[in-house]
Amino acid sequence: MSLENIIDIKKQFHLEQAAVLDDVQLNTFRLAWLGKEGILKKLFSKLKDVPLADKPTFAQEINSLRDQAEEFVRLKQEEFAAGQRNKKLAEEYLDLSLPANYLGLGKVHPIRLVERKITKILKKFGFSFVEGPEVETEYYCFDALNIPKHHPARDMQDTFFTESGHVLRTHTTAILSRELEKKNLPLKSIYAGRVYRNETEDASHQAMFHQYDLVWIEEGIGLSHLMGLMEAILKGVYGQERKVRFVPKFYPYTEPSLGAQIDCALCEGKGCPACDGAGWVTVAGSGVVHQNVIKEFGFNPDIVGGIAFGFGTSRLAGQFFNAPNLKTLYDADLRYLGAL
Repeated sequence: MSLENIIDIKKQFHLEQAAVLDDVQLNTFRLAWLGKEGILKKLFSKLKDVPLADKPTFAQEINSLRDQAEEFVRLKQEEFAAGQRNKKLAEEYLDLSLPANYLGLGKVHPIRLVERKITKILKKFGFSFVEGPEVETEYYCFDALNIPKHHPARDMQDTFFTESGHVLRTHTTAILSRELEKKNLPLKSIYAGRVYRNETEDASHQAMFHQYDLVWIEEGIGLSHLMGLMEAILKGVYGQERKVRFVPKFYPYTEPSLGAQIDCALCEGKGCPACDGAGWVTVAGSGVVHQNVIKEFGFNPDIVGGIAFGFGTSRLAGQFFNAPNLKTLYDADLRYLGAL
């Protein structure tokens, strides 16, 4: 192998360069010159046979050819890729000035959908929607609702406390305190949102879930108004064929107190994990507003009465969409939520 051979090889190199017109030919060129069995690899292996005086020049020529080959392949790959992109863009041209087919921004979350259904029903009865803070004082969350510090009911609502002494509200009933404080009667308010309880999560319980509360304070309001209104809501949401029943309950801020139950949609009343085997699902706590709560805000319980209830909208949504586990409503799995 001599320097004369290199001159011939360089001529061959430039001829084959000029013959490359597409990416298939470029790949053939790359393998022929830069591959493991390529021409340059073989030239490097023959360097040992070159006369000692010619070795530096010979090695320099081979390295130069390798650099030229690598640069040529890189530039041609970019050129051919750009050509393919431009061709594809030309073939797939879209007139962006044309109006698009509007597919919507998504779907309403199951819990929000149930809240809207209830709100639509209650607005016919003259109720207005109000909001309140999720981080509350103990006064509004407990004390004003006839739940003093050592009351057993606080154990039923294991609470998340902040370093400032505030609490993450354990029920949206806390807004009832704030509304009564305004002393504007008659009071017909509804409110909804997240609530928090430090409890073990299972198929029917979550540490964070949603509630929907109502309060109606006015002269002449009593238990019959409460039961009729709740049945109208539940049948309005689930259909007239659903069964509704009321069972005795205890809540410090109402007396008497009732729990509203519907027959379990998942097992049709036979018993399953979603209803704890009972065949019925408690979806709301309710009752006549306790006279101590009425007095707390300066009203006369002999004249003014009221009713209040709190729906567990997470459970309502679970029953409405046949979700066997409440956690699935909060997993943000769009494959699941989008199918509801």
